[in-house]
Amino acid sequence: MLRVFDRMFNGQMTGYICQGFNPLQSSPNRKKMIAALSKLKFLVVMDPLQTETARFWQNHGEFNDVDPATVQTEVFELPTTCFAEDEGALVNSSRWLQWHWPGQEPPYECKTDIDILAELHLRLKAMYKTEGGAFPDPILNITWPYRVPEKPTPEELAKELNGYAIEDVPDPTDPAKVLVQSGRQLDTFAQLTDDGKTAAGCWIYAGSFTEAGNQMARRDPIDPGDAGLAPRWAWSWPANRRILYNRASSDPQGKPWAPHKPLVWWNGSRWVGFDVPDYVPTLAPEKGAGPFIMNAEGTSRLFVRAMMREGPFPEHYEPFEAPVANLLNPKIKGNPVARVFKGDAAEFGKADEFPIVATTYRLTEHFHFWTKHAHVNAVMQPELFVELPEKLAEEKGIQPGDWVKVWSNRNYLKAKAVISKRLNTLIIDGKPVHVIGVPIHWGFMGEAKKGFGANTLGPFVGDANIETPEFKAFLVNVERSTPPNETPIAESDGSKRQG
Repeated sequence: MLRVFDRMFNGQMTGYICQGFNPLQSSPNRKKMIAALSKLKFLVVMDPLQTETARFWQNHGEFNDVDPATVQTEVFELPTTCFAEDEGALVNSSRWLQWHWPGQEPPYECKTDIDILAELHLRLKAMYKTEGGAFPDPILNITWPYRVPEKPTPEELAKELNGYAIEDVPDPTDPAKVLVQSGRQLDTFAQLTDDGKTAAGCWIYAGSFTEAGNQMARRDPIDPGDAGLAPRWAWSWPANRRILYNRASSDPQGKPWAPHKPLVWWNGSRWVGFDVPDYVPTLAPEKGAGPFIMNAEGTSRLFVRAMMREGPFPEHYEPFEAPVANLLNPKIKGNPVARVFKGDAAEFGKADEFPIVATTYRLTEHFHFWTKHAHVNAVMQPELFVELPEKLAEEKGIQPGDWVKVWSNRNYLKAKAVISKRLNTLIIDGKPVHVIGVPIHWGFMGEAKKGFGANTLGPFVGDANIETPEFKAFLVNVERSTPPNETPIAESDGSKRQG
């Protein structure tokens, strides 16, 4: 995410398709985000709701102080269905793929993401066919086997992701036998080959939609062995395996460590049990291979030896904006291999000017940035607030319900003050440090009262490995303030930039 918007900020992108994503709310340093979006030729927003990203160019007073005349971007809003109006699979943190069906028909002219992208592909393909291009082959020759080309079905896509045989796949133990016939769905990732005889979207999904049908749509709650697995409820990647590295549940001889709750075990000829063994099924215990088959040594690792930028051993680094120095490495500011783009380091705040630590969080009544559009949720949580510890409020002369200004070295927001016993003043390196909390949800679109967006304040820096922004700790200052000024949006502004 950060790389994309840094390239956009530097004028290295022409257009951006924003599908089910509201980066103006979810990305740090809103000033940089607005400047980046303003340099595009076009922005396509696919979403069931009005998002701040789609209206980034509008002036909402202090909530979004933008001059539309300085924005060159043409914005196209494509109304999509929401997940309750779609059919397909949802995946949870247990790796379960659970098929769901639409709860209602979509309103008005909304289309599914599949229909929109299919139509876009077909139009581009027609243009490449008539007008050519630098290298049209990937577009013109792509496999597009759907019964209705403009409307691929979720089932058709799920079958493709699962994988199928392009040609007959011979049995590796007996080439005279056919393991999978041409055109048939694969049963497992073990049937994938590297010789072009099979195709799949991703190996982990092989087995989710087989010749036996849609395994993700299963709803059998029976739980053999009372193991808490329900193996015939939906489907878990890979191979419907519910617990990874489950060989570790048995001792070196293949007997369950806990006989009263066995998981997988060696029966003398192969590994069996209530889960799909995450192990070579016929590999005997005396062979001595470890249960952690994704690691070369077969054992778990306390320390990262490869594949991560900050290995081989874990080290503690303070955030780039910290109220104290790193006690272990006082001269090092932040993680030295974190993602910091050119120019962003100059925007980091210092503790002498910004002595208070801010963190962001979600509320029970909210789901990301969606539920501020729902009237009932807006009633329960109508307005942006900032949670302050009692001691800080006393020092600043702030009373419950006062307007406060919170600012970092990048931007500011205004919110109502909530004085809380949940957040305490910490003693760090012998010094008191105040911590405040800023919920993320409110913006200038939706049913709730307008808000600034907590990530307005955050630094544009990503962690060392997956480059997730440093949302949870940054430096700010706080003072009592006046209510924010809101400028009405003229109708002419809405028709000038919206496609």
